[in-house]
Amino acid sequence: MKINIVKNLKIPEENDFEIVERKGRGHPDTLSDRLAELLSRTYSKLTKENYGAILRHQFDKLSLMGGKCNVRFGGGNFRSPIRLLINGRATPKIGDKNIDFRDLLIHTAEKFLEKELRNFNFLTDCRVMWENTANSTRGMIDSSHGGTSAIHHIFHPRSLKDLPESTNPISNDTAVGCAWAPFTPLERLVLDIEKTLTSDETWAKYPWMGSDCKIMACRYKDEINLTVSIPQLSTHVHSVLEYKENYSTTLSIINSIIEKSQFKKFLLALNPGDNTDKEMLYLRFTRSCIESGDEGQVSRGNRLGGVISSCRPFSIEGLSGKNPSYHAGKIYSVVAWDIAQKIFEQEGVPCEIFITSQIDRPLNNPAFIVVNSNTSININTVRKIIEEKLANLNEVTDKLLDGVYPLV
Repeated sequence: MKINIVKNLKIPEENDFEIVERKGRGHPDTLSDRLAELLSRTYSKLTKENYGAILRHQFDKLSLMGGKCNVRFGGGNFRSPIRLLINGRATPKIGDKNIDFRDLLIHTAEKFLEKELRNFNFLTDCRVMWENTANSTRGMIDSSHGGTSAIHHIFHPRSLKDLPESTNPISNDTAVGCAWAPFTPLERLVLDIEKTLTSDETWAKYPWMGSDCKIMACRYKDEINLTVSIPQLSTHVHSVLEYKENYSTTLSIINSIIEKSQFKKFLLALNPGDNTDKEMLYLRFTRSCIESGDEGQVSRGNRLGGVISSCRPFSIEGLSGKNPSYHAGKIYSVVAWDIAQKIFEQEGVPCEIFITSQIDRPLNNPAFIVVNSNTSININTVRKIIEEKLANLNEVTDKLLDGVYPLV
């Protein structure tokens, strides 16, 4: 395994400009990412506990399609339901034992959406479309026409012997994972604002606060242009006057976070689409635009780290909902994340990590690794960090099952 170290990094905060976006907790894309990952974790724990391994699956094509709500001061109602498309593949049986997971996953979705949305009843306000298959993508001789390889059985395993990842994980695909460290001050600021506005603690104090928050931060030298959009919950807002008062409270919360940052020159726009004279207000009956025709799909939202940072490298891989034991793009992304954080922690050197896989190659032996930093870095330290992480991929899978990584 060759580790390539280069010194070609100019960190975003040293550039004249930087652009950072975040789609917040209740944005349809973020809801889709979070739900897809939750379904994968639920299925993984079910099969690991009952059959001794995480069986093959992927829910990374999940979609949430918008419904229609009437919204008014003090209330609202659904006119047409949200549609949930659970689209993917999952192993339906091992040997002669059927795996009963459909109702479990739908119930998981029910609990998640009823927690994240207000004034929402899953049974009446959501239509579920179940499109789960168990087909292999490999080109091969069909088992009914003489094919005998275990590859025929990866989604219909006769036993765990048909699943190489249960003993010696190999890459399912040729893919790249990349990550970086540390966060820039602007990235931290964007994360702080969104997570404060949409925290359970804030909702307990300000029950009118919405969840479909979107932030765009643009820095040119030391000047910051910040746009924040977040709805108010219609059932807790009874007039334009109340809306304006809540608006002022939101503005105050954001300004208090900005004041603690290192930035001094700010242009802040909150809900720039509002027109209170015409009662064009950002009100939502559920807290999210999923109620009003907006749609969410896995991998269209935040990247690993929780932001869409346009000056950073990121892979096109959609991480949420993919198998945490053998999907190379997912595993190498979070491994790269761990390595980057560890290098910065030990060496104090900002860095980017790139790891590529090759189909059917052992996951602990990547095809290509690059460590890019902005100064000289100790090769022995780097090699030790990388080798230790790749030697303990089971720990990476366990962290994915525990929801440790900032996938969204």
